Amino acid sequence: MKQIGVKYCGGCNPQIDRSQLVKEIGKRLPDDCRLVTGQPREGLDAVILLCGCPAACVDRAAIGGLTRDWILVSGPMVDLINVPAHQVADVVVSELLKKIR
Repeated sequence: MKQIGVKYCGGCNPQIDRSQLVKEIGKRLPDDCRLVTGQPREGLDAVILLCGCPAACVDRAAIGGLTRDWILVSGPMVDLINVPAHQVADVVVSELLKKIR
């Protein structure tokens, strides 16, 4: 089972619905992948850094060392590339699968 961590920003200036995005990502992931939103106890296969706005101020140190594969969602961008809002979940899943497969 592949474990994908989710690290949220503080949510001070959200331009996207972060909770809904995580639900959409979870629906699109293959059955052998699981989202981990709490404090992980072991290494992760990848992490989604989920920021509500382009400032991308999420605390990366809190999960540093648990994985080397990251996806940064910062408002309407994925890994600093603008993405139409309705495609963000699809792009995140596509990029995750490239990293963990």
